[in-house]
Amino acid sequence: MSRSWFEIFIGALLEVVWVSAMKHEHSLISAVVVVAILIFSFYLMIDASKNIPAGTTYAVYVGLGSLFVVLAGVLVYHEPFSLPKLFFVLLLTIGVIGLKVVTDIEERQAH
Repeated sequence: MSRSWFEIFIGALLEVVWVSAMKHEHSLISAVVVVAILIFSFYLMIDASKNIPAGTTYAVYVGLGSLFVVLAGVLVYHEPFSLPKLFFVLLLTIGVIGLKVVTDIEERQAH
């Protein structure tokens, strides 16, 4: 996996951290930490977009972030998980994987 794809992956994981931390943020210090994590997460996405098309970068970042937040909600916060939710999580995952595959193919053809 190239550095840019790794940055998107880590940025999406950090999205789970800052989204989850917002639920538990109760002081100025914790709010500053949440904002710092959010900024670093966005920085990774922005840096990745220097080597991957911006639309693909954003779609994969948001898709993975959404997927990870849903999984964290179910696994950590014991939110309900239904068949329709499973269907859409799988659909989202297929879309993210598809964008990566198509982008890799386009990059190879360009060189």
